[in-house]
Amino acid sequence: MPLRLPWLLLALGGLVALGGCSSDDGDPADASTGTAISLVPSGDGAAPTDAVTVPESFPADVPLPAELQLEQADELVGASTIYDITGWHPDTPVSLGEAYLTELREAGFEISSRSDATDSILFVVTGDEWFVSAGFYPDPVRNTGTSIGVTVGPSASAPVSD
Repeated sequence: MPLRLPWLLLALGGLVALGGCSSDDGDPADASTGTAISLVPSGDGAAPTDAVTVPESFPADVPLPAELQLEQADELVGASTIYDITGWHPDTPVSLGEAYLTELREAGFEISSRSDATDSILFVVTGDEWFVSAGFYPDPVRNTGTSIGVTVGPSASAPVSD
């Protein structure tokens, strides 16, 4: 069944459900988690002054898209913890989304919903402990590459499609 709302709306819905959430930047992610972390260069090619890192508490059993250039990584703590990760990649959205979906399925996640378009892919997968809602679409700011959004939360809080 197709996903009726973009992943961003799902993430915002999660924020509303959490109410009174706080953001915790955490310490840089440990290399042992296997999470690829890279910086998005500023317009002049220099590294940003505030490095973006995945929160240390991000679940080790949830992979992130390969070679994701992080733009934002937040841990939203409320009744449950939700991770909101955004970034960019120079390749095309559909091929990146398909590769990430394959990686998630190999890690034991099952597709709950999916929506495909000519130049984008949105999906929700669930596992024993976590759900992942991800969207891959053409970057509207750079006009090249792919904007990526990933929301991770407890399986019991997974968005439901109708």
